[in-house]
Amino acid sequence: MKASVALLVLAWLGPMVAASAVSAAAPLRGISVDLSWTDNRTEKFLDTGEEKPGYQTSQVQLYISDQGRFFSRFNRVAKGNNNRLVNTAVSGEGKSVLSWRFEGRSIAADQKFGGSGARRIVVSFSDDASSCTLRVIHGKEGSAPIRYPGLTSLRPIELVRIDVTNTTCQVRQGNVFGQ
Repeated sequence: MKASVALLVLAWLGPMVAASAVSAAAPLRGISVDLSWTDNRTEKFLDTGEEKPGYQTSQVQLYISDQGRFFSRFNRVAKGNNNRLVNTAVSGEGKSVLSWRFEGRSIAADQKFGGSGARRIVVSFSDDASSCTLRVIHGKEGSAPIRYPGLTSLRPIELVRIDVTNTTCQVRQGNVFGQ
């Protein structure tokens, strides 16, 4: 009799315990995320063969709607304000726009470079979605070098070395784009 009462209590409490465990992890909806990082690079200009150190600062403003759609603004500046590029769009609309997706308690975006290679951005959230961490990875296809046109000069560049530093990640409630 005691065993059947215990099973009945477990059967009754089980769904409530499972529901509270699920609701303990805050949903990744209706929030904005501010990301930034610096790429310290060594680049080789393919038209002259010259190698130069350089840097690029990147800032991403991201809003995840209540419906789970991603809207982002990607602002990149290379060596000063004259080399600025801003991409604003719904995720995945256009070849230079970050294509965001959910990966469990994280979100990730991939962006192919104009030549070869790609960037991957991964944002991992705390259980209550009040804080986050950022990881930015650059990769290439097999042994092919990472090549791309310069940010605004469009000169052909090969990436010799890249180090990502100064990563920041902040979460806030509501729409960063003001709605």
